Amino acid sequence: MRITSKHASIPLFSSPLRRVRTVALVIMTAALTMGITGAGAEARAAGVVLHLAQSPPAVSADEAAAAVRAASGGRILDVRLTGDSKRPIYRVKVLLDGGRVRVYHVDASNGRLLE
Repeated sequence: MRITSKHASIPLFSSPLRRVRTVALVIMTAALTMGITGAGAEARAAGVVLHLAQSPPAVSADEAAAAVRAASGGRILDVRLTGDSKRPIYRVKVLLDGGRVRVYHVDASNGRLLE
């Protein structure tokens, strides 16, 4: 089979190996566009959409950091919102005296430190 245009004539399949690779690429592309991606992909995508559609947590990242700073006396290194859509949790990384790093978890719905 050849693809032709007014400028050039290019062979679509120049070898059997190229034909196999091209067919495999077409099948994978079709599978991905049709949504056949894996057992958990749809659930993960739904969770991301649900998480984005919800209102922000009752406690801000700054408030979570302040609670951990007050409890530990250390320097805040990082604050990230983790957990699932039913129970959002802030993961707060702190540098303590003596150079130790500790991770605290703060409930994003009420600001309480979790054990």
